[in-house]
Parts: sequence; structure tokens; C-alpha cells
Amino acid sequence: MESGSTPWQANQFDLREMIEESIGAMGQVFRDNDVQVETHLTDVVPQIVADRDHVMQVMFNLLSNAAKFCVRGEGRICITLAHDGGFLRVDVADNGIGIGSEDLVVIFDKFRQAGDTLTQKPKGSGLGLAISRQIVEHFGGRLWVASRLGNGATFSFTLPLPQADTGAEVRSAA
Repeated sequence: MESGSTPWQANQFDLREMIEESIGAMGQVFRDNDVQVETHLTDVVPQIVADRDHVMQVMFNLLSNAAKFCVRGEGRICITLAHDGGFLRVDVADNGIGIGSEDLVVIFDKFRQAGDTLTQKPKGSGLGLAISRQIVEHFGGRLWVASRLGNGATFSFTLPLPQADTGAEVRSAA
């Protein structure tokens, strides 16, 4: 992505449908981690314009992280989709181990993961959140987290709704 050689294919798609597909594709991960999933997805959403495959990559990353950090057999993940001003907002909340305040400032950095890597040995490369943020920002949205150690985490991202065509012409100031 940084080299500019990643192909971006922006097209219209239904974010609700893509979220449901992501959840279905992650079913085995949820079963393996004995995690319960619930959704609160607004019924009617306008289509957004972004690269569907890249946004699905963001969902896979957030869902797999949520499952990974939940306590096996007690894990709960809640996915919410709602309107938020001129954006659609997705929240992926879990009741996992949470993230300490010292890690909140670095988890979106490349090759960084929360926790003591010497004792907790997190799985993965530490690139998922950095890549996810880059994808979301490429399409005019933002990605952030709210968490406290021991109280789970909520990762949220927004993607802009398409601007309504008003038929007005843009005039340059001459």
C-alpha cells in the first residue's frame, strides 16, 4: 500500500451485506474460540463507495482480533452498524481482556501489538490494525479504539456516505 502499487477498486456496495458475509466467513473462528456473536445492524443503509474487498479485510481483522482476545467460552462480540452524520459507523465490541492505556497509543503502529510480548506471545504480525487504518482513511473514514484493561475493547470505523447529486455546477473563482 505504501508503495502505491496496491490496486484500489472503488465501487458501490451494501455495507450491511458485507458485514453479514464477513461474520459468516468467520464462523469457524468464532466456534473454535467458543465466542458468541450478536449484531445490531440498521435495516436500511445507503450503498457506500469503497473497495469492498479491502473493507472486508478490515472487518476480518477486527473480528479475528476480537475473537482472539476473548476468554474462551465466555467471549461475546457485538457488531453494530448505524448512521453517524454523513457516515456509516461500524463498531466491533468484545468483552475480552481489553487494552491498557500505554498500548492504546501504539496498537495502530506497524509491528506493534498490545501486551507484554515476552509473556503473552500475541499471534500475528502486528500489521493488521495499521493496514486497516490505512484502508479506512484511504476512503475518507477513520478507525479508532476505546478500551480499558480488563473491560474489553470497541474498535470503530466510519466510511463516508456518497454525496447527494444536487445538480449544481461547481464554478471556479476567476
